[in-house]
Amino acid sequence: MIPMKKLVMAAMLLSSAGANAQTYENQFARPLHDVLADIQTRFNVRLKYDIDTVGKVLPYADFRIRPYSVEESLTNVLAPFDYKFVKQDAQTYKLKVYEYARRTDADGEKMLAHLQALYADKASWEQRKACLRAEVRSKLGLDSLIAKRVASKPILSKIRKFDGYTVQNFALETLPGLYVCGSIYTPRTSGKHALVVCPNGHFGGGRYREDQQQRMGTLARMGAVCVDYDLFGWGESALQVGGAAHRSSAAHIIQAMNGLSILDYMLTRKDIDKTRVGVNGGSGGGTQTVLLTALDERFTAAAPVVSLASHFDGGCPCESGMPVSLACGGTNNAELAAMFAPRPLLVVSDGKDWTASVPALEFPYLQKVYGFYGAADKVTNVHLPQEGHDFGINKRMAVYNFFASVFNLDKSKLDEKKVTIEPQEAMFSFGNKGELMPAKAIRSFDALAVYFDKGRFAQLQSDLSLEKKAAEWVASLQLKDQKTAGYVTTLIYNHLRAVRDWHNDHPFTTIPEGINPLTGSPLSELERSLIADSAMPKEVHTKLMNGLRKSLTEEQVEAILDKYTVGKVAFTMKGYKAIVPDLTEKEEATILAHLKQAREQAIDYKSMKQISAVFEMYKNKCEAYLNNNGRNWRQLFKAYVDKVKAEKAAKKAAEQKQ
Repeated sequence: MIPMKKLVMAAMLLSSAGANAQTYENQFARPLHDVLADIQTRFNVRLKYDIDTVGKVLPYADFRIRPYSVEESLTNVLAPFDYKFVKQDAQTYKLKVYEYARRTDADGEKMLAHLQALYADKASWEQRKACLRAEVRSKLGLDSLIAKRVASKPILSKIRKFDGYTVQNFALETLPGLYVCGSIYTPRTSGKHALVVCPNGHFGGGRYREDQQQRMGTLARMGAVCVDYDLFGWGESALQVGGAAHRSSAAHIIQAMNGLSILDYMLTRKDIDKTRVGVNGGSGGGTQTVLLTALDERFTAAAPVVSLASHFDGGCPCESGMPVSLACGGTNNAELAAMFAPRPLLVVSDGKDWTASVPALEFPYLQKVYGFYGAADKVTNVHLPQEGHDFGINKRMAVYNFFASVFNLDKSKLDEKKVTIEPQEAMFSFGNKGELMPAKAIRSFDALAVYFDKGRFAQLQSDLSLEKKAAEWVASLQLKDQKTAGYVTTLIYNHLRAVRDWHNDHPFTTIPEGINPLTGSPLSELERSLIADSAMPKEVHTKLMNGLRKSLTEEQVEAILDKYTVGKVAFTMKGYKAIVPDLTEKEEATILAHLKQAREQAIDYKSMKQISAVFEMYKNKCEAYLNNNGRNWRQLFKAYVDKVKAEKAAKKAAEQKQ
C-alpha cells in the first residue's frame, strides 16, 4: 500500500501533467484555488474557506479579475460555482456556498423598494395581502396536511402551583400518532385571560431554558395564559422523529400546523379572551411568529424577537424549507409581518445579528404600510444596538411592556424573581425517557413519509441513521451532564455528515486514471477514493477533535475514536503481541502511538475499506520500525503463521481421534 502523502502527490502530478498554457482553445482556464490565492496576494486580503475548491477549474479566469475592486473580482470568480463571499472586516472575506435564504442588507433594501412600488395605498396593499395570504398557504403545503389532522383532546399532566401562576404539561395529537408537547402557564386568577402562543426558537435548551421559563411565568403572573411547545425534532418531539427531522422541509410545514393546532385548542378553553390573542418568539421562534400571523387572522398582537429582516428568511429548513418567500412573485419576512397591520406589532432587534438593519430599513417600511390604515403608531421597534442574538432581559422587558400595554396586563406583577425555574424533567409530557408516550405514538420519521414525497427525504433518512449512531456512541460513555452529552452528540453527528457528504460529492472518478509515477502501477479504485477523500478541508477534523477534547477526558475521546474505527487499535495491537510475544515496552509504546495516529486519521474516511487501508499504511510503518529495531518482521510473521497452522492441525487431529 502506498503512503497517503505519496498518493496525493501522485494525483497532483497526474493532474498537472495534462495542463496546457492558457489559450483561447482551453478557455484561459485555471484552477479555482490558484486564482483565489492570487487574489489574496494581489489585494492583500485574507480569504477564509467554507467552500470546496478541489478539482474546480475556472474558465477565462484572469479576465474575471478587476484590478480596482477585490469584491467585484471575488463576485466574478465565485459566481460560476454558486459560491459567494461575506465581508468580515476590512481585510477578511469568508467564502461560502450560495444561501437561498440569506442575502445582504443592500439586497433587502432593493427588495423593499420593489415591493413598495407595488402598492401606494390601502386598496392596492389589500389586494397584495390577499394574494400573499393565499399563496403562502399554497407554497407551504399546509392545507393538505391540516386536512389529515386528527380531532383530539390533549393529554394533560397534573397542575403545578407556583407564586401567581400554574404550569401544566400537555401532549396534543396532530397527525395520527404524532404529538406536539409543551407547557401551559396560567394566571392564578379567575376570569378570562389574554393568550400568548410562544413558538420556540433555536436557543440551546429549547422550552426548558431558564429565560424561557422566566418569560412564560412572568407573563402568566401578569395575567396572560402562555403556551410554549417543542420544535419539530426538538425536545420530546425528537423521541418520535429524531433530531435530524428538524432540518427538513417537513419541519417547516409541521411546525406551522402545530402552532395553529395549539391555537385551535386553546381557544376552546373558557378562560381565554378571544379578543386578546398574542404570539411571541425569538430567533427561529420569531420567524414562526410572523408565519403564524400570515396564516391566521385570529392573532391580535405579535412580537417577533431578534428575527425579522428583509434579507434573511431563516437559517434552518424548518424556517425556509418550503418556498414561502416566492409567493406572489417574491416576498420576504418584512412584508409578511406587514400583513399584520393595523394590529399591534412589536419588533425587537439588536446590533450584532442580521436584525441590525431594522431601525433604518425594515421598521420604516412597516411604518409606511401601517400608515395606510392610519396606524403607524401600532408598530414599534425596540432596538438594542450593543446586544447580540439572544432573548436576554432587555428583550424580555420589551415583550412584557408590549403585552402589558396592548392586553392590559398587570405590570405590578412583573417580577422574574418570583418565577420558579423547574428542572426539565418536570416539564416532560411523556416522562423522563418517554415511558408515558401512548402506545399508538409513532417512533420514527418513516411513519410520516406517507404525508410527503418519499424521494425528498432520502437524505434525511441517512441523517437520521448518523444521528442514531452518534447518540449510541455518546450513550456508551454514560455521561452524567446531559448538556455535554447533547453537545458531543451534535459534534459527532456533524462530523459524520460532513465525511459522508464529502465522500458522496467526490467519488473516486474525480481522480484521474493512469499510472502512478511513484510505483509504475495503475491507481486502484480504493487508492483513488483515498486521494479524493484526503482533500476534505482540515477544519472538519480539527473542529471534531477540539470539541471532543474540550468536553471529554482523553480516555473518553479514545473511546469515541474506537467507535469510529470499530476497535481496530486494540485488535491490531493484540495481533502484534501475538506475533512478537517479547515486545519491549518501548516497542509496544511506539507501535501503539502509530496505531493511534492511524485511528485519528481514519475517522475522516467513510468506508471500512478506506479505514482498513489507512491502518494498513501505519502497519507498514510499525513493521518498518521493528525491522529497524533489530527484528525480522517477515521471519516473525512466518513463524507465527506456521505456529497457528500447526495448532489448527493438532486440534483437528485430536478431534478425529475422539
